[in-house]
Formats: sequence, C-alpha cells, structure tokens
Amino acid sequence: MDTNKTKERLSINLDSELKKEVGSLLSDLGLDYTTAITIYFKQIAKKKKIPFELSTTSYYTIDEVAGQDWRNKVAEIKDEWE
Repeated sequence: MDTNKTKERLSINLDSELKKEVGSLLSDLGLDYTTAITIYFKQIAKKKKIPFELSTTSYYTIDEVAGQDWRNKVAEIKDEWE
C-alpha cells in the first residue's frame, strides 16, 4: 500500500435510519464506513461504471403478465353480462 497518497475528507448527508442499518450490516462484515466507501469507489474506478445496475420502475406489459396468447383466452371467459 502506498502510504504517500494524499487523502481528502468526503462529507455526505444520509438518512439517519439508512446510516444505522448499513452501519450494523457493515459491522457484521467487519467493515467500517470508510472501508466500504473506499471499496465502492475503487470498483467505480476499476469498472468505469457504477458496479451495479440502476433502473427505473419497470412496468409490465399485458403480454408479460397474462402471456402472449391472452387475447385468445379472453373469448373463453364467461361473465354475467351474456
């Protein structure tokens, strides 16, 4: 490890409950916040991207929920309107 590297302080604001929850999990792993953030930043630098998938909420199409042949099955549905 290069001990001559300059270090800087990073100050962030987090939800207090999230900080407590993550702190407990990190403790179980034998890590502290600084080590966890350093690991995260090193992965970003190494992979040149966020090291996990980010996405918006996925909305499913009717074909994904009911199957591609759902239109054929609609005619088979019996209802009280007939």
